[in-house]
Amino acid sequence: MSSLESTPSRTRDSDRKTRVHLSVYDRSKFLLLFGIVFFILVWSSLADNPLLSFSDALKETSNNRSWLLILFGVEILRQIHFLISEILSPYHGVWQKYFGFIDSLLHKFSDWTRFRLSRIIKALIAVGLLSVVLGAIYKETPIRALFLAPKALWSAMPMLGQLLFGVFFVIIQFGAMFWFLSRGGVDTYFPDDILTRFSDVWGQDHVLNRIRENLLFLEKPEEIEKHGGYVPGGILLWGPPGTGKTLMAESMAGETGKPFVFVDPGAFTTGY
Repeated sequence: MSSLESTPSRTRDSDRKTRVHLSVYDRSKFLLLFGIVFFILVWSSLADNPLLSFSDALKETSNNRSWLLILFGVEILRQIHFLISEILSPYHGVWQKYFGFIDSLLHKFSDWTRFRLSRIIKALIAVGLLSVVLGAIYKETPIRALFLAPKALWSAMPMLGQLLFGVFFVIIQFGAMFWFLSRGGVDTYFPDDILTRFSDVWGQDHVLNRIRENLLFLEKPEEIEKHGGYVPGGILLWGPPGTGKTLMAESMAGETGKPFVFVDPGAFTTGY
């Protein structure tokens, strides 16, 4: 048995003893957002009262916007929980045992539904924080300041800027229309949703070995090129229906932890 065949498959996310590690961006994005909003509010207090010191502005903002500090603290606790779950398997196991039903409820929705819901929630949070900042700038309630912002922006733009904005808006409308019309036939599966591994592929050992070899090229291209080798741009699987081409592609995505994009042939556009 070759070393490629003896390489263990990538562990399924459902079989992991710890939580999947978050990226630096996912771990810090909300903390940065809350911090930026807080210091903008501090700056607004300093602009209103030039005699106010920075420390007094911090205290005033902390007292008047204590809910923002509470959100910041809750996010810190959430990230600490994630970090412990990524390191300690007993902690993650206990959490999954007693609170795993939450994930079960969320996974009743499809992948794209969960993705869209998360985008809507993030957009609402961003709009809410923006309204608070605009309210501090315009000295209005957050809701009223949010509706006054477009009018204030429009009145501040020169005539040429308004014209350019109108042309740009029309172009964006046409671009969005063609983009939505071309979205059919494309399905994206995220790494956590791909359970297929090389061990699930049977009867195509010679093809599977070639795929394992090419994965080494795709995972570490700099090592191959450093020694003067050529890195292929991809792998073409050819054969009649039912021979396992899609299954092999899914197993490649599952082994490498990369997203799997399925494109229906009718979604391709050919140009010359």
